[in-house]
Amino acid sequence: MERGRKLLIPPFLSPQQEKKEQKRGERRARVRSAEEVEKGVVKLPPDIYEALDKPAEVEIVAPGGSSHEKKKAFRAVPDEKVPSGEVHVSAEDLRALGVAENTVVTVRKR
Repeated sequence: MERGRKLLIPPFLSPQQEKKEQKRGERRARVRSAEEVEKGVVKLPPDIYEALDKPAEVEIVAPGGSSHEKKKAFRAVPDEKVPSGEVHVSAEDLRALGVAENTVVTVRKR
C-alpha cells in the first residue's frame, strides 16, 4: 500500500453541475406584430414576465452582429393571450427595430 498518492479523476467522470439555461435577466423569444398593441409597449407571456421578475421596462435586442445589435426599450405588459415563447409589439416598433416577423430576439430586464 502506497501513501501520499492522490487519485486524479478526469473532469468527464466527475459530477457535473447543472448549467443555467439562460441568464436570470434575459430570455429569448420570437417577436410578432399585433394590431392591439400600442407603440412603445411589449406584451409578454406570463412565464417570461415572471422569469424576468415582473419588470416595468424591458429592452428588446435584435440580432445583427456584435456592433450592429438593434436595441429598443419598451414598457412591459403581461398578457395571458400571448403564447409562451413569443412577445408581441406594434408593427411600427417592429419596423423601427428593423427585424422581420418571427425573428428570435433577446428580451432583457432594464
